[in-house]
Amino acid sequence: MNFSYTKQDGLTKKCLVRGFKVNTASTDILFDQIAKSTTFQIGSVIKISADKHLMLKAFETNANCHYLHVALYNPKAQVSITPLKKAASDLLDVENLDDLHAFLMIKGNQIASLMQISTNWCEVKIAKIFNQFGISITPTAILKNNVIQKIKEDKLKALHLNIDVDESDFVQAPSVLESIFKKEPTIRAKGISGHLTIDAKGNAELAQSIENNPAIWVNDLDRDFYIETKKGDKFYSDDLKVTKVYFTVPYGSKSINAKYAKEILEDFVAKEL
Repeated sequence: MNFSYTKQDGLTKKCLVRGFKVNTASTDILFDQIAKSTTFQIGSVIKISADKHLMLKAFETNANCHYLHVALYNPKAQVSITPLKKAASDLLDVENLDDLHAFLMIKGNQIASLMQISTNWCEVKIAKIFNQFGISITPTAILKNNVIQKIKEDKLKALHLNIDVDESDFVQAPSVLESIFKKEPTIRAKGISGHLTIDAKGNAELAQSIENNPAIWVNDLDRDFYIETKKGDKFYSDDLKVTKVYFTVPYGSKSINAKYAKEILEDFVAKEL
Protein backbone atom coordinates (compact mmCIF):
# COMPACT_ATOMS: atom_id res chain seq x y z
CA MET A 1 0.00 0.00 0.00
CA ASN A 2 1.41 3.37 -1.05
CA PHE A 3 -0.34 5.43 1.61
CA SER A 4 -1.02 5.43 5.32
CA TYR A 5 -3.34 7.17 7.79
CA THR A 6 -0.32 8.13 9.90
CA LYS A 7 3.11 9.50 9.06
CA GLN A 8 5.64 6.71 8.49
CA ASP A 9 9.09 6.23 7.00
CA GLY A 10 8.85 7.12 3.34
CA LEU A 11 5.20 8.18 3.65
CA THR A 12 5.77 11.77 4.70
CA LYS A 13 3.61 13.86 2.36
CA LYS A 14 0.40 14.88 4.13
CA CYS A 15 -2.75 14.99 1.98
CA LEU A 16 -6.28 16.02 2.90
CA VAL A 17 -9.20 14.46 1.03
CA ARG A 18 -12.54 16.26 1.22
CA GLY A 19 -16.03 15.08 0.36
CA PHE A 20 -18.48 17.27 -1.55
CA LYS A 21 -22.00 16.88 -2.89
CA VAL A 22 -23.61 18.55 -5.91
CA ASN A 23 -26.98 18.87 -7.68
CA THR A 24 -28.85 19.00 -4.38
CA ALA A 25 -31.58 21.14 -5.93
CA SER A 26 -31.93 19.27 -9.23
CA THR A 27 -32.46 15.79 -10.63
CA ASP A 28 -29.11 15.79 -12.44
CA ILE A 29 -26.53 13.15 -11.57
CA LEU A 30 -22.95 14.31 -12.00
CA PHE A 31 -21.68 10.81 -12.82
CA ASP A 32 -24.16 10.63 -15.72
CA GLN A 33 -23.43 14.19 -16.85
CA ILE A 34 -19.76 13.30 -17.18
CA ALA A 35 -20.52 9.98 -18.91
CA LYS A 36 -22.70 11.71 -21.51
CA SER A 37 -20.23 14.53 -22.16
CA THR A 38 -17.85 14.44 -25.10
CA THR A 39 -15.48 17.02 -23.62
CA PHE A 40 -13.59 14.75 -21.24
CA GLN A 41 -10.78 13.69 -23.57
CA ILE A 42 -7.43 12.65 -22.09
CA GLY A 43 -4.72 15.07 -23.15
CA SER A 44 -7.16 17.80 -24.15
CA VAL A 45 -6.09 21.34 -23.28
CA ILE A 46 -8.47 24.18 -22.46
CA LYS A 47 -6.91 27.63 -22.79
CA ILE A 48 -8.58 29.67 -20.04
CA SER A 49 -6.25 32.63 -20.53
CA ALA A 50 -2.73 33.33 -21.77
CA ASP A 51 -1.21 32.18 -18.48
CA LYS A 52 -3.79 29.57 -17.45
CA HIS A 53 -4.21 26.32 -19.35
CA LEU A 54 -6.16 23.29 -18.15
CA MET A 55 -5.24 19.73 -19.15
CA LEU A 56 -7.14 16.52 -18.47
CA LYS A 57 -4.26 14.14 -17.71
CA ALA A 58 -6.31 11.07 -16.74
CA PHE A 59 -9.92 9.91 -17.00
CA GLU A 60 -11.03 6.42 -15.97
CA THR A 61 -14.35 4.82 -15.10
CA ASN A 62 -14.55 1.82 -12.79
CA ALA A 63 -17.08 0.44 -10.27
CA ASN A 64 -19.56 3.26 -10.96
CA CYS A 65 -16.93 5.92 -10.28
CA HIS A 66 -15.16 8.38 -12.56
CA TYR A 67 -11.54 9.27 -11.76
CA LEU A 68 -10.12 12.53 -13.11
CA HIS A 69 -6.67 14.04 -12.89
CA VAL A 70 -6.64 17.68 -13.97
CA ALA A 71 -3.65 20.02 -14.10
CA LEU A 72 -3.79 23.80 -14.24
CA TYR A 73 -0.54 25.24 -15.58
CA ASN A 74 1.16 28.34 -16.94
CA PRO A 75 2.62 27.65 -20.41
CA LYS A 76 5.19 30.46 -20.12
CA ALA A 77 6.03 31.16 -16.48
CA GLN A 78 8.83 33.12 -14.88
CA VAL A 79 10.09 31.83 -11.54
CA SER A 80 12.11 33.91 -9.09
CA ILE A 81 15.44 32.31 -8.14
CA THR A 82 18.61 33.26 -6.26
CA PRO A 83 21.49 33.12 -8.79
CA LEU A 84 25.01 32.37 -7.58
CA LYS A 85 26.47 35.02 -9.86
CA LYS A 86 25.50 38.64 -9.24
CA ALA A 87 25.20 39.47 -12.94
CA ALA A 88 22.85 36.56 -13.64
CA SER A 89 19.10 37.05 -13.98
CA ASP A 90 16.99 36.20 -10.92
CA LEU A 91 14.07 35.16 -13.15
CA LEU A 92 14.00 31.71 -14.70
CA ASP A 93 11.80 30.97 -17.70
CA VAL A 94 9.83 27.76 -17.14
CA GLU A 95 7.46 26.17 -19.63
CA ASN A 96 4.24 24.52 -18.48
CA LEU A 97 4.66 25.28 -14.78
CA ASP A 98 1.95 23.50 -12.78
CA ASP A 99 -0.16 25.65 -10.45
CA LEU A 100 -2.66 22.95 -9.44
CA HIS A 101 -3.02 19.19 -9.47
CA ALA A 102 -6.66 18.22 -8.91
CA PHE A 103 -7.39 14.55 -8.32
CA LEU A 104 -11.14 13.87 -8.29
CA MET A 105 -13.34 10.81 -7.94
CA ILE A 106 -17.05 11.08 -8.69
CA LYS A 107 -19.65 8.68 -7.35
CA GLY A 108 -23.22 9.66 -8.21
CA ASN A 109 -23.50 13.24 -6.98
CA GLN A 110 -20.60 12.95 -4.57
CA ILE A 111 -17.03 14.11 -5.19
CA ALA A 112 -13.87 13.04 -3.39
CA SER A 113 -11.29 15.78 -3.86
CA LEU A 114 -7.52 15.68 -3.35
CA MET A 115 -5.76 18.92 -4.29
CA GLN A 116 -2.03 19.45 -4.55
CA ILE A 117 0.19 22.54 -5.04
CA SER A 118 -2.79 24.82 -4.34
CA THR A 119 -5.03 23.27 -1.67
CA ASN A 120 -7.42 25.96 -0.44
CA TRP A 121 -11.03 26.66 -1.48
CA CYS A 122 -11.46 23.24 -3.10
CA GLU A 123 -15.17 23.73 -3.78
CA VAL A 124 -14.43 26.87 -5.82
CA LYS A 125 -11.70 25.11 -7.81
CA ILE A 126 -13.97 22.10 -8.49
CA ALA A 127 -16.79 24.32 -9.76
CA LYS A 128 -14.41 26.22 -12.08
CA ILE A 129 -12.88 23.01 -13.43
CA PHE A 130 -16.23 21.46 -14.33
CA ASN A 131 -17.44 24.75 -15.77
CA GLN A 132 -14.56 24.56 -18.26
CA PHE A 133 -15.93 21.18 -19.36
CA GLY A 134 -19.43 22.60 -19.77
CA ILE A 135 -20.95 21.33 -16.52
CA SER A 136 -22.28 23.84 -13.99
CA ILE A 137 -22.24 22.66 -10.37
CA THR A 138 -22.10 24.18 -6.88
CA PRO A 139 -20.18 21.83 -4.58
CA THR A 140 -21.01 21.90 -0.87
CA ALA A 141 -19.29 20.00 1.91
CA ILE A 142 -20.67 16.61 2.96
CA LEU A 143 -21.25 16.82 6.70
CA LYS A 144 -20.72 14.27 9.45
CA ASN A 145 -24.17 13.18 10.59
CA ASN A 146 -23.00 12.17 14.07
CA VAL A 147 -21.51 15.62 14.73
CA ILE A 148 -24.59 17.39 13.39
CA GLN A 149 -26.79 15.24 15.63
CA LYS A 150 -24.66 16.03 18.68
CA ILE A 151 -25.03 19.77 18.09
CA LYS A 152 -28.79 19.33 17.85
CA GLU A 153 -28.91 17.33 21.08
CA ASP A 154 -26.43 19.35 23.17
CA LYS A 155 -27.78 22.77 22.05
CA LEU A 156 -25.85 25.89 21.14
CA LYS A 157 -23.96 27.96 23.66
CA ALA A 158 -22.23 30.33 21.25
CA LEU A 159 -21.06 30.82 17.68
CA HIS A 160 -17.46 32.03 17.40
CA LEU A 161 -16.12 33.89 14.38
CA ASN A 162 -12.84 35.54 13.43
CA ILE A 163 -13.67 38.72 11.56
CA ASP A 164 -12.12 41.71 9.82
CA VAL A 165 -14.06 44.99 9.89
CA ASP A 166 -13.44 48.60 8.99
CA GLU A 167 -15.39 51.75 9.73
CA SER A 168 -17.50 51.51 6.56
CA ASP A 169 -18.97 48.18 7.76
CA PHE A 170 -20.99 50.00 10.43
CA VAL A 171 -24.03 52.21 10.03
CA GLN A 172 -23.15 53.52 13.48
CA ALA A 173 -19.87 52.21 14.85
CA PRO A 174 -19.91 51.23 18.56
CA SER A 175 -18.48 54.06 20.67
CA VAL A 176 -15.35 52.17 21.68
CA LEU A 177 -14.54 51.35 18.04
CA GLU A 178 -15.30 54.91 16.97
CA SER A 179 -12.82 56.10 19.59
CA ILE A 180 -10.17 53.67 18.31
CA PHE A 181 -10.73 54.80 14.71
CA LYS A 182 -10.35 58.46 15.73
CA LYS A 183 -7.22 57.95 17.83
CA GLU A 184 -5.44 55.63 15.39
CA PRO A 185 -5.67 56.73 11.71
CA THR A 186 -3.71 53.63 10.67
CA ILE A 187 -6.35 51.36 12.19
CA ARG A 188 -9.09 53.42 10.56
CA ALA A 189 -7.46 52.78 7.17
CA LYS A 190 -6.55 49.13 7.75
CA GLY A 191 -9.52 47.96 9.82
CA ILE A 192 -9.69 45.71 12.85
CA SER A 193 -9.25 41.95 13.09
CA GLY A 194 -10.72 40.12 16.02
CA HIS A 195 -12.81 37.38 17.55
CA LEU A 196 -16.60 37.73 17.64
CA THR A 197 -18.68 35.61 20.02
CA ILE A 198 -22.42 35.46 19.31
CA ASP A 199 -24.01 34.21 22.51
CA ALA A 200 -27.10 32.01 22.28
CA LYS A 201 -28.77 33.66 25.29
CA GLY A 202 -29.34 36.96 23.56
CA ASN A 203 -29.94 35.50 20.12
CA ALA A 204 -32.63 32.86 20.59
CA GLU A 205 -33.70 32.82 16.94
CA LEU A 206 -30.14 32.29 15.76
CA ALA A 207 -29.56 29.53 18.30
CA GLN A 208 -32.74 27.76 17.28
CA SER A 209 -31.83 27.97 13.60
CA ILE A 210 -28.34 26.50 14.18
CA GLU A 211 -29.70 23.75 16.46
CA ASN A 212 -32.44 22.78 14.01
CA ASN A 213 -30.32 22.84 10.88
CA PRO A 214 -26.55 23.13 11.48
CA ALA A 215 -25.81 22.09 7.89
CA ILE A 216 -26.90 25.35 6.28
CA TRP A 217 -24.66 27.32 8.62
CA VAL A 218 -21.59 25.26 7.84
CA ASN A 219 -22.11 25.92 4.13
CA ASP A 220 -22.74 29.64 4.61
CA LEU A 221 -19.85 30.39 6.97
CA ASP A 222 -16.17 30.07 6.13
CA ARG A 223 -13.73 27.65 7.73
CA ASP A 224 -12.58 30.18 10.32
CA PHE A 225 -15.34 29.62 12.88
CA TYR A 226 -16.46 27.15 15.50
CA ILE A 227 -19.65 26.17 17.29
CA GLU A 228 -19.60 25.78 21.08
CA THR A 229 -22.30 23.61 22.67
CA LYS A 230 -23.78 23.94 26.15
CA LYS A 231 -21.76 20.87 27.17
CA GLY A 232 -18.54 22.71 26.35
CA ASP A 233 -17.65 20.86 23.15
CA LYS A 234 -16.14 22.95 20.37
CA PHE A 235 -16.69 21.96 16.76
CA TYR A 236 -14.62 23.80 14.19
CA SER A 237 -15.84 24.14 10.62
CA ASP A 238 -13.66 21.30 9.31
CA ASP A 239 -14.71 19.06 12.23
CA LEU A 240 -18.22 19.01 10.80
CA LYS A 241 -17.15 18.02 7.29
CA VAL A 242 -16.33 14.60 5.85
CA THR A 243 -12.55 14.71 5.42
CA LYS A 244 -9.64 12.33 5.94
CA VAL A 245 -5.89 12.82 6.27
CA TYR A 246 -3.51 10.52 4.39
CA PHE A 247 0.26 10.26 4.10
CA THR A 248 2.05 9.12 0.97
CA VAL A 249 5.33 9.44 -0.94
CA PRO A 250 6.25 12.99 -2.03
CA TYR A 251 6.47 13.61 -5.78
CA GLY A 252 8.68 16.63 -6.20
CA SER A 253 8.33 19.28 -3.51
CA LYS A 254 4.63 20.09 -3.82
CA SER A 255 2.68 17.13 -5.20
CA ILE A 256 2.20 13.36 -5.09
CA ASN A 257 2.28 10.54 -7.63
CA ALA A 258 -0.97 10.33 -9.63
CA LYS A 259 -1.14 6.55 -9.12
CA TYR A 260 -1.00 6.98 -5.35
CA ALA A 261 -3.59 9.78 -5.47
CA LYS A 262 -6.00 7.42 -7.23
CA GLU A 263 -5.43 4.74 -4.58
CA ILE A 264 -6.11 7.28 -1.82
CA LEU A 265 -9.33 8.43 -3.45
CA GLU A 266 -10.52 4.85 -3.91
CA ASP A 267 -9.97 4.22 -0.19
CA PHE A 268 -11.81 7.42 0.75
CA VAL A 269 -14.80 6.66 -1.49
CA ALA A 270 -15.06 3.10 -0.15
CA LYS A 271 -14.88 4.12 3.52
CA GLU A 272 -16.31 7.64 3.73
CA LEU A 273 -18.85 8.17 0.91
